[in-house]
Amino acid sequence: MTMTGNQSADGAKIIRMAVADIQPSAYNPRKRFDEESLRELADSIRQKGVLQPINVRPIPDSDKYEIVFGERRYRASQIAGLEEIPVTVSDYSDAEAEEIAITENLQRKDVSPMEEADAYQRLIDSGRHDVGTLAILFGKSEGYIRSRLKFTSLIPEIAELMESETISIAFANEICRYGEDIQREVYEKHLENESGYGCWRGMKASDVARAIEQNYTTDLEKYKFDKGVCAMCPHNTNHLLLFSEGGCGKCTNRNCLTDKIVSHMVDEVVKTVGENPNISICRNTYNFNDEVIARLADMGYEVDTVDYVSPYPTAPEMPPTAEDYDDAADFEGDLKEYEGEKSRHEAFCTKLEEMCKTGEIRMYVQIRKTDTHLCYATNMEDAKTGDKKPSPIEELDKKDERNREIAVEKTIADTKKKILEVDMTATKFSAEEDRMVYFFMLSALRKEHYTEVGLPEEKIGYLSDEDKIAIVNHLTAKTKAIIRRDYLIENFKNAYRGNATASMLHDFAMKHMPDELTEIENGYNEVYDKRHQRLEEKKALLLKEQQSEETPQEAEETPMEDIPSDEMQSEETAA
Repeated sequence: MTMTGNQSADGAKIIRMAVADIQPSAYNPRKRFDEESLRELADSIRQKGVLQPINVRPIPDSDKYEIVFGERRYRASQIAGLEEIPVTVSDYSDAEAEEIAITENLQRKDVSPMEEADAYQRLIDSGRHDVGTLAILFGKSEGYIRSRLKFTSLIPEIAELMESETISIAFANEICRYGEDIQREVYEKHLENESGYGCWRGMKASDVARAIEQNYTTDLEKYKFDKGVCAMCPHNTNHLLLFSEGGCGKCTNRNCLTDKIVSHMVDEVVKTVGENPNISICRNTYNFNDEVIARLADMGYEVDTVDYVSPYPTAPEMPPTAEDYDDAADFEGDLKEYEGEKSRHEAFCTKLEEMCKTGEIRMYVQIRKTDTHLCYATNMEDAKTGDKKPSPIEELDKKDERNREIAVEKTIADTKKKILEVDMTATKFSAEEDRMVYFFMLSALRKEHYTEVGLPEEKIGYLSDEDKIAIVNHLTAKTKAIIRRDYLIENFKNAYRGNATASMLHDFAMKHMPDELTEIENGYNEVYDKRHQRLEEKKALLLKEQQSEETPQEAEETPMEDIPSDEMQSEETAA
C-alpha cells in the first residue's frame, strides 16, 4: 500500500491499496452486475485507470478492508488485472456504513427495482427512516417509495422474472397486491413456462389485473357474514383495482376470507342449536367444511353424516304495502295471496314440529362448504321396522353413553402407542406390575389346576377377566409356582429338534420327571441303536463290493517296470 498526496473532492486523502486487501460488503443493495457493462468499464480502466476512488473501511481484527461504495469499479479493476486501485478510507460504524452504501448505490441509474425495494426496506427496518424521510433523502415522492416497497412482498420466482425483465414493473406491481398463495398459483399456472396455453408473459398490466381479479378473488357479496370490516380492508379490490364493479368488492386474502366464513358458520350453528335443543348438526358425504366441523368438535358438538335431507320451508317475504300500489284491488289480491302463503307455511312448520316430537323426522342444521341450512330427514329405518322411537332425552342419554365409550377407546388406543416411547429402564419393577404379569400368564393355566389357584370345582371353560383378577389378588407362593410352570409348559409347545426351547424342555423334564425322561430316552435310543446297527452293516457290504470292483482295474493298469524280471524271462522263452 502506498500513500499519495492527492485528495478527493470532499477533502478525504486518497491512497493506493492492493486489490487483494479489499473485499465486497454485504450492505451493498446491488446484487446484480451486468457482465458486458463491467467489461466495458474494465477496458476504460486499462486505458485511463480508475478515475474516482472507491471508499473502504477497516475490517476489525484483520488487515483487510471492506467496500462501502464503489464495488462496480472494484470488480472492473479485477477484470482489468490491476494490482492496486485508489481508495479513500473511512471509519464508519456498521449502521453508518450500511446507510451510506445504500444511499450511494441508490443514486446509480442501473439499480434494479427489486434491489431498490430491498434497500428501502432495510433503511426502514433500521429504525432511522420512514417513507417520508426516504422520499426527502432520495428526492422521490412518497407514492414512489411505497410502490417500490410493495415489491418486497413478491415471491422469489416472480421477483426473478422482474429482475430479468421477463415481466414489466407494471406487471409485477399488479401481482404484488396479492398474498403469497395467489402469487404462487399465478406463477405456477401462468408464468413458470415461457409459452403455451395460459401463459401470461407479455400481457399488459391492465389485462393481468383484470385476469387476477376474475380468477383469483372472491366476490364478498355471496357470503353471509358481516362485511362491515371488509369495506376498508386493503385486501378488498374496491381499494386495489381501477375497474372495481362496486358492491362489497372482492377479497384477495384467502386466509382471512376462510377464517371469516368458518367463524360465521360456527356462530350460526351454535346459535341455532342453542335456541332449539331438538335440532342436531349434520353434513353430507361430499359438500361440507372440514374446519367448521373440527371447531365444533373441539367445542363438544357432534356432527352426523346424513345424505338425504329435505330443506326446511322458508317463510314468505315481507307483506306488500299499499304505498307500492296504484290500484287498491291489486294490493288486496297480493295481500290475500301473501297471507295464504304465510298460513300454509305456518301449518307446515307446525306439522314438522309434531313429527319431530313423535320421532318421524329429525331436524338438522346442515354444514355445507360456505354456509349452513336448516333441513330435516325422515327416520326411514324406524318407519320400516315399526320400532318405537326413543324420546329425545333417551337419545341424548344413549349418545352420551356412546361418547364416553369413544373417549375410553381413543384413550386406550393412544396410550398403547405412547407407552412405546416411554423410558422405564431405570424404574423398579413394582408389585402391581408383578400381578399384571401373572394376569397375562394365567392364559396358559391348565384346567386341572383351576381349583389349585382358588377357583370353585364347578368352574369350566376358559378363564374370564374377572376370574383372573380374583386369582392375582390372592396370589401365594404355591399359586405363583403353578401359574409360572403352566406358562412354561404352554411355551414348550414351540420345542422342536435342537432349538433352545427344546433344550430348556429337556432341563425342565430332568428336574421334574427324571425317571419318565430316562424311560422315554431309553426307548427311542434302543430303536436308534438297532437302526444304526443295520445301517452300519449295509455300509460295510457296500464298501466290500466297492473294493472288489476296484482291484482288477488296478492290475490292468500295472506298468511294465513293476513286473518281476523272472516273469518277463519266462514269457520271452515261451515266445
